[in-house]
Amino acid sequence: MPASRIDDIVRIHRRRIGSRLWAEWCFVRVCYRHFRVRFLLMLIVLLGGAFLFRALEPDKEHSFLRAMHMTFLLIWGEAIDDFPDALPLQILLFAIPVLGITLIIEGILDFALTLRDRQRFERSWCTMLAASFRRHVVVVGLGRLGYRTFLTLRRLGEPVVVIERDPNNQFLEDVRRDGTPVFIGDARREALLIDANVRAARSVVIATNDDLANLEIALDARKLHPDVHIVLRLFDQNMADKVRGGFSIPMAMSQSAISAPTFATSALLPDTVNSVIVDGELIAMLAHEVASGDAVEGMTVDAVRREFGIGVVRVARGDDPPRLMPEPSLTLRAGDTCLLQGPIPALERLRRPASVPRAT
Repeated sequence: MPASRIDDIVRIHRRRIGSRLWAEWCFVRVCYRHFRVRFLLMLIVLLGGAFLFRALEPDKEHSFLRAMHMTFLLIWGEAIDDFPDALPLQILLFAIPVLGITLIIEGILDFALTLRDRQRFERSWCTMLAASFRRHVVVVGLGRLGYRTFLTLRRLGEPVVVIERDPNNQFLEDVRRDGTPVFIGDARREALLIDANVRAARSVVIATNDDLANLEIALDARKLHPDVHIVLRLFDQNMADKVRGGFSIPMAMSQSAISAPTFATSALLPDTVNSVIVDGELIAMLAHEVASGDAVEGMTVDAVRREFGIGVVRVARGDDPPRLMPEPSLTLRAGDTCLLQGPIPALERLRRPASVPRAT
């Protein structure tokens, strides 16, 4: 594997570890906010008990630290050395253990439930985590398209915030396990977009199954962040074309527009991997195994581009690691498996080598 790819993988891995640690830190902060009242009550009991011991037993000359320790022992139901003579302290001996043990047991149970079920504080945790993101991507709609988009972005190491309306969505657990903030609710509510920190996002990918809802979400996102890049999924291609031109949304795609080129290309070239329309021309990516006597056998990657107008995207040779975007001087050999990309006529011409004279 080339060194640059190893460096990229290490960099992405470190970013994932860092984002995961930051997610855990945000969860700790949310837990602190939830339990801070109990911490404050315990501190008040400790300080108040220490003050009473020092004030009502001046002859024993308790240090403040010793008085706090005596109060701490009472909280846990431990006996102190001497039974006090002052009535307030006698009452304190019976009252503090009841109060302290109640706070401790209730706090331990609540903390255990919190660790077991993070969803109790999911909204607060996700809001805090999303607020720390900058130039992240907000994915709205966790259907199959949205989930695949999420996976691709995470493989690239990009921070993502997900908004999904269905709390029983099958992909939610995978997203939560990744440590990605998830907001459950209708993204047409502006508050959800604000919690997802759209104002600091680089892009919003809107991929729900409702065209009108997608359009409304796009307009709300643009209102919150006029410069945000919006990728909008629409099932109606006519509406997609009008939205792209009328609302200055650079990418509005219908399901049929995405899949139709690949269907059409597969009908012409069975080895098609993917295809796309560029400036009205169908560009396909084709898997091609170089055979003995093939038109490209013995040609360099650059020569294939010049003679056929086809780019060589990837070359796999024997047990060697595949070469993505190989160098122009690489010579193709029989047995190589290539990914070729270019216009359909050029690819078809390559598949009929006998009709194409080899340039000299």
